[in-house]
Amino acid sequence: MHKILISGYYGFGNIGDESILAALVQNLRSAEKDIDITVLSANPSFTESRHGVTAVDRKNFFEIYLAIKNCDLFISGGGGLLQDVTSEKSIRYYLGLIYIAARLGKKTMVYGQGIGPITKKANRALTRAILNRVNVITVRDQQSMEDLKSMGVNRPPMYMTSDPVVTLKPPGSSRGME
Repeated sequence: MHKILISGYYGFGNIGDESILAALVQNLRSAEKDIDITVLSANPSFTESRHGVTAVDRKNFFEIYLAIKNCDLFISGGGGLLQDVTSEKSIRYYLGLIYIAARLGKKTMVYGQGIGPITKKANRALTRAILNRVNVITVRDQQSMEDLKSMGVNRPPMYMTSDPVVTLKPPGSSRGME
């Protein structure tokens, strides 16, 4: 069984981010039936019940470390995670998780992200250093691809795809009544 750990802005009740997670979980399960998905979440019980996954508190470093140590694939998934306009804490948190996963020798993927803006020189250097360690990057727009290249991210294969939400299958009629 493959163990996948997903990091993102999950468990905060943001409909866009929860939709990204729903699409990601749906796509992973349709590609491989025998997987164990764990998600870093601000509200683990909500994430577990909403998405049918295991969830870990995104602020509990010990649990996060164990989840990374035990995963086969670490996905930094979806949305506008890597930017420093709203907060420098945010970009350093997400890059820190990617760094730990890469240092532990885990396969790492940056998935369906809109990159930037990353305005501070130190954050751009940190982004370059860490993202050049990942195995693959997919971005959801051309500007993100150009921003990564302008920062010197050039080692992993990079692909432009659509936002993960466009792959989300609509709920059945019984779910729509909820």
